[in-house]
Amino acid sequence: MMRVRSSRLSLVPLTASLIRLFLYNRSELARVLDAKVPTDWPGPDFEPILPLLLDGFEREPGHEAWDGAIMLEGEERVLIGAMGLKGGPDEEGTVDIGYNILPAYQNQGYATEMARALIAWAFERSDIYKVIADCLYDNQGSIRVLEKLGMKRLVPDGDMLRWSLTKEEWQVAQQ
Repeated sequence: MMRVRSSRLSLVPLTASLIRLFLYNRSELARVLDAKVPTDWPGPDFEPILPLLLDGFEREPGHEAWDGAIMLEGEERVLIGAMGLKGGPDEEGTVDIGYNILPAYQNQGYATEMARALIAWAFERSDIYKVIADCLYDNQGSIRVLEKLGMKRLVPDGDMLRWSLTKEEWQVAQQ
């Protein structure tokens, strides 16, 4: 199970029971997480994904959760967003990182900090060799995060910018 922490943040892997609490009993979700759950979480980008994740958990109850984890800010104990590695590694050892941060917590370095910790965790695994990401051309926040992580911009795919970082590039940058 994914256990990732940074100096200010922690990731709590989503489970079927946490998703059900979000859908049906938000106050109980806050109690179980021992955290504040803002009314605007998960936001329009991540909310449609939750039922899909729940369906996946119900079809495969024992599968490892890669797709989503709740991001908690440690000092205030507040849910500020979500981050994950969409679907886990493919046959070539590539994972696709995705994240969202609630507007009130953007531009404070949270996405960069947690993505850096998640990438470090991923590259400690023997089955992951590359992290990729996509973002829209006009998503300046994500572009800055991906650049700070040392990801390389690839050839765009339609209306999406594509990014890549290999384990070797990561290790060299960490020296």
